[in-house]
Amino acid sequence: MIYRIEKDENMKLAAKLLLDGDIIIYSTDTLYGFGVDATNSQAIEKLNIIKGRSQPYSIIVSSFSMLKKYTVINDNIENELREILPGPFTAILNKIDSDLSELVNTGLSTLGVRIPDFKPILKIVDKINKPIITTSVNYHGQDSLNNLDLINKIFSGINIFTNGKEKKSLGSTIIDFSIKPFKVLRNGDGIY
Repeated sequence: MIYRIEKDENMKLAAKLLLDGDIIIYSTDTLYGFGVDATNSQAIEKLNIIKGRSQPYSIIVSSFSMLKKYTVINDNIENELREILPGPFTAILNKIDSDLSELVNTGLSTLGVRIPDFKPILKIVDKINKPIITTSVNYHGQDSLNNLDLINKIFSGINIFTNGKEKKSLGSTIIDFSIKPFKVLRNGDGIY
């Protein structure tokens, strides 16, 4: 099913699906994303099967206070992040012990984190009070899908929460803040 993500009842439905261990597809400020509860290993295993991969995933948090529950942030890094977030960026940060599933970053000491500039998905994360996985909608090794009709055709069994807009996107710009100097790992929509 396809739902308008900005409707409150649909945000509540998306939150319920995530808490029930289901996978959703959702709009962001860049590409469409697959999402599951990042603390639920069974849900992540289901996502791994669909994607055909088990590589590290990034997460979406809804605020800086949530970000600090999962990562190490000093004043310098926080100042940099506040310049770019919310926005089309993924920040690589050192992680701390938390309730995240071990499948999120498969043993790495770092974690990719997004706060997209897209309020509906942040509200959904707020409703479940947990981070969600964010990863492009595609099979591993194939191009990211950003066409709603094609996504619905290929992944017809997964509920889609969309604002109905498609935009040309390079994905998020990935910046490693776990090293000095900070390093851009991938140029995407964000200018850093």
